[in-house]
Amino acid sequence: MTASSYAMIVRDEMLARLKTLPFFSTFKFGTNKAEQIQPELIPFLGVYFISEDLSPEGDPNAGEPRFHSSATYGFSVVVQNNDGAAAELKLDEAWVLVMDKLFRDPSLYLNPAAKIQSYTRGNRTHQFGSAGADNSIPVAESRFTLMCDLGVIDFPPIVPDVLETIHIETRYPTADTDPAEVQQISAQYDIPQNKEKKDESVSKK
Repeated sequence: MTASSYAMIVRDEMLARLKTLPFFSTFKFGTNKAEQIQPELIPFLGVYFISEDLSPEGDPNAGEPRFHSSATYGFSVVVQNNDGAAAELKLDEAWVLVMDKLFRDPSLYLNPAAKIQSYTRGNRTHQFGSAGADNSIPVAESRFTLMCDLGVIDFPPIVPDVLETIHIETRYPTADTDPAEVQQISAQYDIPQNKEKKDESVSKK
């Protein structure tokens, strides 16, 4: 199944790029926050959609619905914690690589399918705990969130019967008028259509 909203497309595009990093070649991956991280999934990288805030773009009671979108994503890097200090350094290395990849890759932030306007905020924490049915496997986790400005999304109305052509012609003034005595005019006007705009159900600028 393919995501269709801009916020979900960005999530999938982020994960696709992080999978190419050699650092994560031995990692398992996930996008579902409900999934429990079992020992067989460690080391693990998760990229999650957290939330999307929509604020009015322009006058909210005029024209089609238009919103400015700001989406928040979560990243989870989980490694086995046999040595706490070494595990924390590994988590820090992962964070640097993730941010470097996302912020420097123009194919992500200039992606026409989900253009990221800017990165506006982030937060990072390190967590230490254990995994497994008996909690026998010590793990270290880096959790960080990233907020992205996705620009404007709008919802133009669906017009089933678009005015494309106007046909005008004169009619005989009366039934008993000789048509030869009255100059008849016939004209047709083709209305230019913004096809791209008309065919979009959701557009983004």
